[in-house]
Amino acid sequence: MTNQPVFCPKCGNEIKPDAKFCPKCGYAVQEVRQPVESAPMPQSTPQATDYNSSRTSDSIASVKRFSGNYFAWYLETLRHPSRPLVDANRFFGLTSMVVESLLMVLTIVSLIQKVRALVVKSVGTEARDMMAALDINGVIVKTGLTIFLLIIVGYAIYTAIAYGFRQALTPEHVDFWDFVNQFAGVTNLIMILNLITLLMSVITSSGNFSGLTLLLIFMVPSNVLMSAAFIFIIVNDVQRARMDKFYAVLLAEVALTVVFSIFIFIVLNIFWGSLVGYVQNVSGIWR
Repeated sequence: MTNQPVFCPKCGNEIKPDAKFCPKCGYAVQEVRQPVESAPMPQSTPQATDYNSSRTSDSIASVKRFSGNYFAWYLETLRHPSRPLVDANRFFGLTSMVVESLLMVLTIVSLIQKVRALVVKSVGTEARDMMAALDINGVIVKTGLTIFLLIIVGYAIYTAIAYGFRQALTPEHVDFWDFVNQFAGVTNLIMILNLITLLMSVITSSGNFSGLTLLLIFMVPSNVLMSAAFIFIIVNDVQRARMDKFYAVLLAEVALTVVFSIFIFIVLNIFWGSLVGYVQNVSGIWR
């Protein structure tokens, strides 16, 4: 009986006996032991009178299933961050990284808006008219989108380097999307930290410099957690290592430093040109 296959009760896809999530549809499976003969048969498609309406209903149902199973996976990773859930939907980890990045960008944009409001209160009428002519709100939106893309690239760098050194460390193959889910599972606590920081930025007064400083300090734990997760995910549960784990982590940290240095150098050069153009525009309007 223990060798009989198990199927997802939602889509009928064959899963592992100890799987908690269906790798195909992401359904939260606890302990399903369904023999082959009782696997759900595909249902015949009824004659739909409104194809668009049926497709919309299916899409909404899929989104609800994905979101519900995602929150179940998220709570499980909070309880046991170091326990890999290899049967989770392949996009759960990517979803966490996008949400964490979005929360961080919203916090940064909120801080920029508060600084802008403080500057507007401090300057005269002429300077306020100049700032209105420069479309500051549009600049802030573009800055937020740019920061969002940069954070996503930063996540990609962390994940790619960690995955590369994990593959180099052990002869056992690790599926990339399973690895992304494991990495996100270890760092899912960052989402809560980013959410708290965002709420603090909303309720903090624009003239409260101590509150703004506290917000910047509160972002530090996220960076610490990311660094710890980067090291942990490379060596976690490695049974057979090709090299000493210490040297693997050391080389990974060196590679991360070099790649991020190059990345920051490129970004600063691009932003420097944009900043020079913006300052020249401000100077022309001021004259």
